[in-house]
Amino acid sequence: MRKTNVFRTPIIGIEEYNEFTVLYNLNGDFSVLLSIENPILQYSADIDQYYDFHRMYSSILKFLGKDCVLQKYDVFANIAYISHEEKDFLSQKYFDNFNNRHYTDIKTYLCVAKILKRSSFFSFDKKQYEAFFDTIKKIIDILINNGVAVNVMNEKEIKTFLYRYFSSNFSQNNISLDSLIVNNDYIKIQNRCVKNVSLVDIDEVNFPNHISPYSEINVGIPFPVDIMGFLAQTPEIEDLIYVQTISIPEQSSEVSKLQSKRKRHESMPDPANDLCVSDIDSVLNKIARDGDLLVYTNFNMQVVTKDEISLHKAINYLESSLFNNSILSSKKCTNQLELFTTCVPGNGSNMAEYDLFLTTSDVAVCLMYKEKTSSTEKSNFLTYFTTRTGIPIGIDISGKEGERKITNNSNFFVLGPSGSGKSFYVNSKVRQWFLQNTDIVLVDTGHSYSGICSYYGGKYITYTEEKPITMNPFKINIEENNEEKKDFLKSLIALLWKGVDGTISQLEDTLLTDLINSYYQEYFTPKLNEKGEDIRRVKSLSFNTFFEYSIVKIKETIEKNDLTFDLKEYIYILQKFYKGGHYETILNSEFDKSLFDEKFIVFEIDNIKDNKTLFPIVTLIIMDVFIQKMNLKQNRKALIIEEAWKAIASPMMANYILYLYKTVRKKWGMAMVVTQELEDIISNQIVKNSIINNSDIVCLLDQSKFKDNYEEVASLLSLSEVEQKKIFTINKLDNKSNRNKFNEVYIRRGSYGDVYGVEVSLHEYFTFTTERIEKDTVSFYSQIYGDFVKGLNAFVDDMKKSNLSQYQWVQKAFSVLSRYSEKELIALRNKENLYKYILQST
Repeated sequence: MRKTNVFRTPIIGIEEYNEFTVLYNLNGDFSVLLSIENPILQYSADIDQYYDFHRMYSSILKFLGKDCVLQKYDVFANIAYISHEEKDFLSQKYFDNFNNRHYTDIKTYLCVAKILKRSSFFSFDKKQYEAFFDTIKKIIDILINNGVAVNVMNEKEIKTFLYRYFSSNFSQNNISLDSLIVNNDYIKIQNRCVKNVSLVDIDEVNFPNHISPYSEINVGIPFPVDIMGFLAQTPEIEDLIYVQTISIPEQSSEVSKLQSKRKRHESMPDPANDLCVSDIDSVLNKIARDGDLLVYTNFNMQVVTKDEISLHKAINYLESSLFNNSILSSKKCTNQLELFTTCVPGNGSNMAEYDLFLTTSDVAVCLMYKEKTSSTEKSNFLTYFTTRTGIPIGIDISGKEGERKITNNSNFFVLGPSGSGKSFYVNSKVRQWFLQNTDIVLVDTGHSYSGICSYYGGKYITYTEEKPITMNPFKINIEENNEEKKDFLKSLIALLWKGVDGTISQLEDTLLTDLINSYYQEYFTPKLNEKGEDIRRVKSLSFNTFFEYSIVKIKETIEKNDLTFDLKEYIYILQKFYKGGHYETILNSEFDKSLFDEKFIVFEIDNIKDNKTLFPIVTLIIMDVFIQKMNLKQNRKALIIEEAWKAIASPMMANYILYLYKTVRKKWGMAMVVTQELEDIISNQIVKNSIINNSDIVCLLDQSKFKDNYEEVASLLSLSEVEQKKIFTINKLDNKSNRNKFNEVYIRRGSYGDVYGVEVSLHEYFTFTTERIEKDTVSFYSQIYGDFVKGLNAFVDDMKKSNLSQYQWVQKAFSVLSRYSEKELIALRNKENLYKYILQST
């Protein structure tokens, strides 16, 4: 029959004292609990941050002084992500994609305790009591000054933490205290196995000769991580509580003990004793030189799993990971209940001597856990990506609209080679921005955005010979007759006249400026003859009337001022845009006023990307559509230019691009340029001076193809060595299991950069895809079901039912459905189990 005992908590009371809640143990020791956040973000790549952490906690230990115990709790809870309800279909599918995906949540707590001196009776020393709380205030100041978020825990929070500790349950919402079944190997709590694994076996020499605050992993480059960072990747756990207990003794007596021990070893010369003497000398020298403390420590990993099999897997992983860092765990943790009890907050002073090892504060702080996970930011404008462990995280990608302001503008520069996932990255952002009341104008040269535009009912405009993109940028009202608009028109005329690679002289620049001013002055100034007839030389606004007016005006100007100007060349080149010319309609057609109210416009100009005349002109007039929105609409606006930006990246257009980038930030707008060629940013001064220098947000996809000549890129983009390390981990981590196919992207907002995942649901994938066969097959399903969303949903459901791979299903469905006419496809709508019909078709 199993012997039953009553488990007695070592905590006897909680009380409020001024702004603190005080916890008391059976010995009368009193302590304060803080919930904090570790200062180093996982995969931060910044070695200096690990040393800053080390200095911070070394200072805290010195402030605490003798007869104090510091217990740091890093709780790793295995949490299942829960999707939430969204109104938008694709948004719902995005979050559903992660539903019930497990991840490790990290919470951190500090317990600072004052040990009462043991005697036959207890007397309250108010002075000592007050001094302790003054010390706590200083520690809080140290943490806050080092950027650590601190919360002094109240009674309710402390009780909740204790309940969770005693039930070894930090991962579930509902907790209860139940029976503990204890043996020498582990504790059973509510059908969960709990095992305490401590560092270090004090009877053996199993510690590395040198230890630092971080270790390195190899991801193609040496990459710094927390020396205990492996804890967050422990498999099979429900929870893991890493309890770091550091007890500070009276220093002079401990030094005396070491000196006595040194003499004993020195008196009996042999290799082992000589080694001990050398080690003791090294410790004493470090204490004298660096001011290190001697501390008694216990580092205990409380591993919680659902069963014994899982427990063995988790323990094997931990022991292997420790061994890789030249550390061995203790083999003598048979006092499981004792370790469990002495690791209770505020009870560290009762830890047995055989569970403690003496070391320096320098070593003790190295073994503390230092990292935190990223979390969703506070902002009204969130764009969701994933953490590097595959969980959705919202960031204020503008860098301006959140609680923390980290950018001066919201302009983007995006670089990623072909196949790195640029279009999925942009599609994902566009989908989310559109739903957050953002007007989007997108210039594309590859049909990458037809799916998302169609889904949200946007305007998709494709340039063809039969239906070219036409506008009348010269037609403006009196309010638009400003310097900004005139500068745009001057850039446009110069482009028509000189070409994208041309330049205009000072004379030509002045002439164009005067010409545009007089053209609009003539139009907006009423002139009537004696009969009341309108005698203005300009009675309507278009390129045609401007061209006619300019010929007369230029001729008058050059004659009056005796200027040298080739008017014949001017007429010859520009007449092809005048009535009767080949490109007459481009600049003389009425502006489609509906475009101003369209929330989502995609201009697809792939058909003219090789036309050196039309490509830059069309790009420029599209940008003018955006500028009109930018100036007149009150909501957020975004201009996204894929490779088409290169058409106007010339010295002649530099001032116009600079104007756009500098002005857009004042109008609640965002301008984004997307490119895949490294040479584009290295060799083009316009990119550097006008675009990059005015883009506070840099987005880089897989850069491994550029690695050999990255110094030039790093210099151009002002990427520090730390940021480069982050960039070269893109798609290199071991984080692919149980996830859809995804790509990673480095996003730097202002001076702050991090790597995120672009992982989409299958529904989003088939909306965003640029693969023709995939787009066509989804289109067939849309025709069958008479609606894009219904067709898309059915297509994905049938793919899952087919048990084929994505590639196999698409190939099979396309080969069958492509043989049907539109009428025959509609007839398939009522067919039961369409996927079976497709599978059985030959």
